[in-house]
Amino acid sequence: MAGFAAGIASSPDYPGAVPLHGLAIRHHKSGAAVLSAEVPSGGHLLHLSMATCVFNDLHTAAAARGIGLGRVEVRADGAFDAELTRSTGVALEVDLEGASPEAELESLVREVVENAVILRIVRVGTPVGLASVRVRTTAGGG
Repeated sequence: MAGFAAGIASSPDYPGAVPLHGLAIRHHKSGAAVLSAEVPSGGHLLHLSMATCVFNDLHTAAAARGIGLGRVEVRADGAFDAELTRSTGVALEVDLEGASPEAELESLVREVVENAVILRIVRVGTPVGLASVRVRTTAGGG
């Protein structure tokens, strides 16, 4: 897989440090995070939404279990077929630090990836259609 990588990572230095690559944001679960994608294409943003869903759910699930998390990074990468009609698959990479045994942290990650809402929706597919169109002719548009 390659070509449309995007990710989100904890950023304990924000707002003090400005990232060299990515966009630093305030984050409702981790305090701050850095979003990264090579370019803001639709493919990159689709993968960023998947990575962000997992990132958010990891923080929620860890808090529910009383697990303190340190640095969390989730990246999603994938490609599309030659006709650009379907994804060839998405691979997730999760790098997580937490105040629990490694087996418990790995179980947390696997459970979240299995149940994350955006990933579940993408796995089964969803109909997408045009709801409305609004157009305007500008001056000189004929």
